[in-house]
Amino acid sequence: MQRKQRKKISIRITVSGMFIIATFLTASVAIFLQYHFAKELSKEHIFSRYNRTAATITEYINKLDYDASYTVELFAKISEQHFEATDDIFPLAELFAEALRANNNMYSIYVANEKDEFFQLVNLDASILIRDKTDAIAQDRWAMVTHLYDEAGNRIKKSYFLNDDFTIRDTKVEPSDYYPTKRPWYKVQNNKTPTKTEPYLFHNWQVTGQTYSLPIEGRKAVIGVDIVLSSLAANFSENIKVNNKDEAAEVYLYSENGEIVASNQTLEAENIIPSSKPLALTDKQRQLIESTQPLKVSNENDWAPIDFTLAGEPKGYVIDLLNIIANNTGLEFEYINGRSWGELVSDYQNGSIDILQSIQKNSSTQDVGVFTEPLYQLPFSLVTQANTKTTESFENLAGKKVGMLAGWSIIPDLNRTFPNVQIVTFPSFHLAFDALENGDVDAVLESDAIIKHKVSQSFDHSFQVHPPLRDINQQFSNQFYMVLKQADSALLPILNQAITNISTEQRTALSQKWLEAEFGKPSAAFSAMVPYKKLVQVANNKSELDKLIYAEIGGKPQYLYVTTVGSASGIQEYFAVVVSEKIVLNRVKDRVQTSIAITVGIMLLLLPLAWVFGSPIVRPINLLREETLKIQARQYDQLKLIDSPIKEIWDLSTAVHALGIKIQVHEKTQQDLIEAIIKLIAEAIDDKSPYTAGHCNRVPELGIMLSEAVEACDSGKFKTFKFANDDERREFRIAAWLHDCGKITTPEHIIDKGSKLEANYNRIHEVRMRFEVLWRDAEIDMLKQLMQSPDEEPQLRQKLAVLQQALKDDFEFIATANVGGEFMSDEKIERIKQIAEQTWTRQFDDRLGLSPQDELAITRPSTPVPTKEKLLQDRDDHITPRTGPLEYDPALNINVKVPDHQYNLGEVYNLTIRRGTLTEEDRFKINEHMISGIKMLERLPFPSELSRVPRYASTHHETLKGTGYPRKLTGDDLSIPERILVISDIFEALTASDRPYKKAKPISVAVDIMYKMALDDHFDMDLFKLFLSSGTYLRYAETYLPESQIDEVELSKYIHKHS
Repeated sequence: MQRKQRKKISIRITVSGMFIIATFLTASVAIFLQYHFAKELSKEHIFSRYNRTAATITEYINKLDYDASYTVELFAKISEQHFEATDDIFPLAELFAEALRANNNMYSIYVANEKDEFFQLVNLDASILIRDKTDAIAQDRWAMVTHLYDEAGNRIKKSYFLNDDFTIRDTKVEPSDYYPTKRPWYKVQNNKTPTKTEPYLFHNWQVTGQTYSLPIEGRKAVIGVDIVLSSLAANFSENIKVNNKDEAAEVYLYSENGEIVASNQTLEAENIIPSSKPLALTDKQRQLIESTQPLKVSNENDWAPIDFTLAGEPKGYVIDLLNIIANNTGLEFEYINGRSWGELVSDYQNGSIDILQSIQKNSSTQDVGVFTEPLYQLPFSLVTQANTKTTESFENLAGKKVGMLAGWSIIPDLNRTFPNVQIVTFPSFHLAFDALENGDVDAVLESDAIIKHKVSQSFDHSFQVHPPLRDINQQFSNQFYMVLKQADSALLPILNQAITNISTEQRTALSQKWLEAEFGKPSAAFSAMVPYKKLVQVANNKSELDKLIYAEIGGKPQYLYVTTVGSASGIQEYFAVVVSEKIVLNRVKDRVQTSIAITVGIMLLLLPLAWVFGSPIVRPINLLREETLKIQARQYDQLKLIDSPIKEIWDLSTAVHALGIKIQVHEKTQQDLIEAIIKLIAEAIDDKSPYTAGHCNRVPELGIMLSEAVEACDSGKFKTFKFANDDERREFRIAAWLHDCGKITTPEHIIDKGSKLEANYNRIHEVRMRFEVLWRDAEIDMLKQLMQSPDEEPQLRQKLAVLQQALKDDFEFIATANVGGEFMSDEKIERIKQIAEQTWTRQFDDRLGLSPQDELAITRPSTPVPTKEKLLQDRDDHITPRTGPLEYDPALNINVKVPDHQYNLGEVYNLTIRRGTLTEEDRFKINEHMISGIKMLERLPFPSELSRVPRYASTHHETLKGTGYPRKLTGDDLSIPERILVISDIFEALTASDRPYKKAKPISVAVDIMYKMALDDHFDMDLFKLFLSSGTYLRYAETYLPESQIDEVELSKYIHKHS
């Protein structure tokens, strides 16, 4: 397959391009180095910035932690008597206020005793969220809250709003169902140091935070200090400032196992829940709603994505669902969290919670209260270790251990239905998954959505979630409800009506938000865990703390910075900043873009110079290219050196000049060699047979003489003819030398055939021997008759003499006919046939002594001897058939009639040739030398300046009237050089004196014969006249012919006459 040639470009473009590329590469390296070092500098800046930020935030958190712990310890030493003075709580409030003023980030300070007497002072400046949650106005500085029993035993909540001077602006009194002794922060009576709770939702005004608490020594009371997580998030945002939200850094305060304490990423993703259809409520229902106090609703800590808390804030599918119900009905829900499921159930049973949500209806729960319509349904699924065989039936786990969260009401029913499956309960998912990984249980059973979410949050484990279990989901309800106390059953129709009113579009939106969009895509907005496994890994690998770490997170390049946050409460927490690499690169982006812009601008300005810079190279190279074109055109005499100050170009110039001279010498040597070979071939053809003698040597000389005469002609149709250069003259000369090169393939006995019966020898001797036999047979017959009739001797001898004389005459006639000197008339041909009918007696087998090929040629049946044979015969073995059809390449344009046989040596057939000695087969074989010459020459790879050699050398037997061979061309097809060779070939053949088969003709006879041929349109009459008028014929004769052939030619007879 030929290789595709690549596109070439100019050397000026190359030089200019190399200059531009070198400049571009230099600039690119410089820009890359600038980018690299700027990036490193930016990373150092980011590291330094976040290190300072981390130090600031850590200091803030530690101070907050220390101040809260210290404040708790300080107030724990205060005697409870200050709190017993219920008629005047202002002295204690002012004391709390002093502490809150000193620590403005603390949300509140409160004290409670075993009698559920509770007093709290709230710092309204601790967070802007507080004012949004209360009825406070801008002038309010403090909110004071008490939960006490009045004289009638009713539990009352009083809320006071005061300015900074403790002047009461407003007081709000309402029933209370808040019991501090049931709160998790109160249950610290045995602790000696402050206890810090997990984030939860504060009862008053529903804000999230953490509580530091400590029992008052010697008293059955507890002192507590609250901090709100919003103040931490605000501090994060204040210290991590960015130009736009796309570059916002993610900040997390989290525990060692990845649970989020605070973050600036806890805003929920945008997901619009469609509006509800208006709920048709009766007046009685509206009155009931207005008279109903806020309902306390359970909120689990860790049942995501259905029901969970994030930094104490209620989150999840069911929370959004309950909020829709609240909005539709006007009921108020206060979520109670910070408690385990068992504690929530206990709170519901003792009246601290009004509604327990996400509970199933089964034999274990049928007596806990009144159930609403189903809120939602979740099928049960299994999670196992990875690469476990998929199962869709719980019954397949017979003999195995299955883990479940403690508190599932369905557990007793499962134990009864599947006694062969051992159920092991765990207080948390963390412990259940640890048991699964350690092999303590074979699977964990849980609702499908919960399992998928937990697996997506399980950083260090590889678990497999199985399809929903058919048998459990068919035998047990997978619906979840709200349950109310019987006392609140009046609200049940309203709640059911609101549940039924929730549209399919709303449920679809909730599913997309909580159950679909985030599966496998951890996000702090939907989880209580940090969203990146790397953060947990760094927290557990102390060597990576306080470093800027590069990591691929979620398929995006990020930088992490993690440091520890000390805690006065003894809880170890971690502060982390996650920033996109884009933020780092943005600091160097503008600088690099500016550098690129400047570089491109300079390069554009340098483009004209780059073009000019190429001139010292391009100009001499172009001149050298012109010199190579001279070599290509073989104009060696015009070659010259190209001067250049560039050494390599000067060396190239001298090399090109020397190369041209060497090519010239080599070309001349090759030309001389080729012409010598051509002359050698021509001489070999002439030496092959005396019948061609010096023909191949003399025709070129005569042709050159005549071509010079034509070029010298300045009138007539030849005045415009000129060979364009010496190459064309050489082309003509070589063609003349090769004009009979095909004769090298012609058999000698055909070329040398001087008589009709000649083959490899002259068969006239064989014929004569037959006459000799007839002569002797006649004498023998006469002698035999004489012996029988002696008295008839005179008559017999007279008869013998007559017969022998007839034999002499017949043989003489046959011998004369064999020479072929005269035209054979019909009478002579008939006489030959009559003579051939005579017979002679053959006494020997004619098949003896033959070669295998001769034996194959005989197809006639053998006859016994002696036998009579004709004196002259045309036998089958005289014919040499063709071995196959003779076909020529159409491109050669051969147009000849091919005889049926290759050779025909028939004696009668040859002797009856009318003119000359050649049969049709012999003449075709001789003429075939032209075809052989064409094929030989067409195969030679002649250079372009010799491309017409095959044509010139193969047309000297053509005629103007189209009767020539081998192409039967006409005068319109023949050029002047071809016409010259026609005349040269004929004149040399007629005047050659070295051919043994004919006598040389005087030039006058030759000219006369040629004139008649010209009249017959055998060749060009005008060229023939020029041949005569220019004296070319005579110059040739004087050079190559003996004087005896040079006679007077009457030129006027031919030049001025044309009939």
